[in-house]
Amino acid sequence: MIDWNPDLYLKFGKERTLPSKDLISRIGLENPARILDIGCGSGNSTNELKKRWPNAEIIGIDNSSTMIEKAQLLYPEIDFRLMDATEDLSSLGKFDIVFSNAAIQRMTGHEELIKKWYALLNTGGTIAIQLPLADDIKGQQALYELEYVKKYKPYFEGKKLRFNNHKPTFYYDVLSHLSTAKDIQIWTTTYMHVMQGFEGILQWYESTSMKDYLNALPSDEFRENFKNNYLIKLKNVYSLRADGSVLFNYKRLFVVASKSK
Repeated sequence: MIDWNPDLYLKFGKERTLPSKDLISRIGLENPARILDIGCGSGNSTNELKKRWPNAEIIGIDNSSTMIEKAQLLYPEIDFRLMDATEDLSSLGKFDIVFSNAAIQRMTGHEELIKKWYALLNTGGTIAIQLPLADDIKGQQALYELEYVKKYKPYFEGKKLRFNNHKPTFYYDVLSHLSTAKDIQIWTTTYMHVMQGFEGILQWYESTSMKDYLNALPSDEFRENFKNNYLIKLKNVYSLRADGSVLFNYKRLFVVASKSK
């Protein structure tokens, strides 16, 4: 089984960390006492939270032991824990900030999840969530198209492989229907990452959403064939620049809300 590869994931650390910085910049709290980072991965977003609020108690949780071990190695001063964010998190106590950067798309039941995470907030606290909008990312759609290739299809049937995301209005409505939610901010940003050829985009996906596809395939030969076919699809939807780079457009949704009395 192919587990998360923290080193490959962090090959694009700058690109993956930028959205967390943008999300943090919209949180108006000056002195939060406790912060929870849900789906912290290798800890890059958690470290940004620590840099912004160095005096806060910060807990990062993730369901990948490999990623948690990497986070503990990189940032030993932060409290990282192996936990499933879809389970009951009330044992962790209350927080002034509940933060989740690019994690909820790998979970189902977003309305209930957001309500559960929001319930962890102290009065006056802030929830901040970011997730990719897969429908607007050509590289993600190219990956989905391979599900229907005859030789792969039997191995993918019945498996939850795709990102879960809704339209921005869905997330606004979930929060706006909570009686104490106020100051809701919602926006999208399309990042244009400069990748080293089509192989750069392949590596980006190998470290995240392609992992589940590769795990479903029966052999290394199948996996290499799948990656080669994905490269062909990338060449049909992206253009190589004169310097050998590919401009990789990646659209993300951001949602921030405060909890009033």
